[in-house]
Formats: sequence, C-alpha cells, structure tokens
Amino acid sequence: MENSFRNKIDSDYSNKPATRIRWNKSLDFIGDYYSFKSALDIGDRSELTEMMESKYQIKFDNTKGDLDYITLKGNFDLVTSFEVLEHLFNPLFHLSQIKGVLSEKGKLILSTPLSKPRFLWSKEHFHEMSIKSIEALFHVAGFKIVRKEYFRVHPLIFYIKGIRPLLRLFFDKIQIYELEHSNEFSK
Repeated sequence: MENSFRNKIDSDYSNKPATRIRWNKSLDFIGDYYSFKSALDIGDRSELTEMMESKYQIKFDNTKGDLDYITLKGNFDLVTSFEVLEHLFNPLFHLSQIKGVLSEKGKLILSTPLSKPRFLWSKEHFHEMSIKSIEALFHVAGFKIVRKEYFRVHPLIFYIKGIRPLLRLFFDKIQIYELEHSNEFSK
C-alpha cells in the first residue's frame, strides 16, 4: 500500500516559495561551525541535499524505502530529518533508527511543523506535534535537545490571501531542533 501521507519531491515542490524559505532557514540553523566526516539526509534526495553538500563539502547519503519499516545502516556524524516526522505512522521507530546510526558525538538536526488546528494541516500530514509532545518523544527516544528555534515559512504576501492563510500567520510555524544522544536512560 502506498503511503498517502508522503510528499513527492519534484520541481513543483522544490520551487514553492515556502519550500525555499524552509530550506534556507534550515541551512541557517545548521550554521557554519560543524565539522563532520559523514552525513545522512533522511528522505528523498532533494535540492536541499545538494545545497548541504555544497556548503559542507561532504557527500550526504539518503534513505531509500518506507521509513516506517526500513532499518537504517551506517554510522554518521550528522543526520538531518527535515519535514519527515509528520508524514510517518511511527515517529518513535524513526527516531530509534536514527539513534542507531548516529555516532556517539553526532548531531541530529530535525524539523517538523508545530501543531496547529487540524483544519490547517496539510493533507499529507499524518500528525503534528506540540512542543511538549515532541520533546517528550525525543526524551523517550534517547535524545537531548541542544538548541531549538521556530520560524514561519511563507512570504508575508501569502498571509493576506484569505481567512485560512491569515490563520496560518498565527498558527503555522516550523520547529527545528539540534539533538544529540542523551546520557539519561531511555528504552
């Protein structure tokens, strides 16, 4: 069965203003100070993967297959998971897979929409999480938060195009986290 909650990464998706803003803000969040020898970008290869390769001068691996089932392999200093969690049926499984391939001192950079009223969700989202619920998920998965930010992804003109867009001005944000292995006990 095909997962109807999966986005198709194509030129239409890549050229949306919101996608471009999200990608640039994600790169800004990662910053310039990282030094890593191996990296994994969760999900389909995209222009963002290429942007990271160019910026950090390292080849990023990408996942292939259904992230609700596949077993990740390898050992990576950096794992990125941008806008993936909300499309999965089992985010805890996904995070446990990432933890298994993240080096001891490795970093996970993960973004996902901040929970908003259900009628504003994208039809491709299986779920969205509040700050409290996603931070609890990170804890159970064995990660600790190093830092976090929140940002909007639409150009300002978008918000004056109707009632739904105006509501998105108040409710629609992306939450992005830098995570690392926690020293606390987790299952």
